[in-house]
Amino acid sequence: MTRRILPLAAAALFLAAPASAEEVSDLDRFSLWSACKPMRLAVESLDQDAADIGLAKDAIETAVRSRLRGARLYDAEGLEFLAVTVTVAGRAFAVLIEYHKLVLDPASKQIYPAETWSTGSVGTHGGDASYVLSSVSQGTDEFIDEYLRVNAESCGS
Repeated sequence: MTRRILPLAAAALFLAAPASAEEVSDLDRFSLWSACKPMRLAVESLDQDAADIGLAKDAIETAVRSRLRGARLYDAEGLEFLAVTVTVAGRAFAVLIEYHKLVLDPASKQIYPAETWSTGSVGTHGGDASYVLSSVSQGTDEFIDEYLRVNAESCGS
């Protein structure tokens, strides 16, 4: 009898893990919930080190905007926005992606955009702009996955 129970218990734990991974916490809701409102995009200007490896602001905007449009999350006039900052310094680079949504300050009763979620990466590019763009795309995909997970009910997912 014990031989049958152990495999069943192990299977139940294994199958329960994905369900708990999809839970949406209060912090998730604060960070990413917006009833699936589309957002605009803000990409910071690049410096000379980025230009030296052939990295252009337009390429970053195109890559991120395309992914947001593909997920039906882009609106050039949206109040919420996704901010993308890429810094290149010599052979190193850093990517920072931040979601800004409207937040109410209870003390002042004012509502302003505030960064509520972020992800980033650092590395070396070897003189290849496509490696940096790949990191931007990975960060954007991470954001979209998390955003859609938290807003699944409103987004129709």
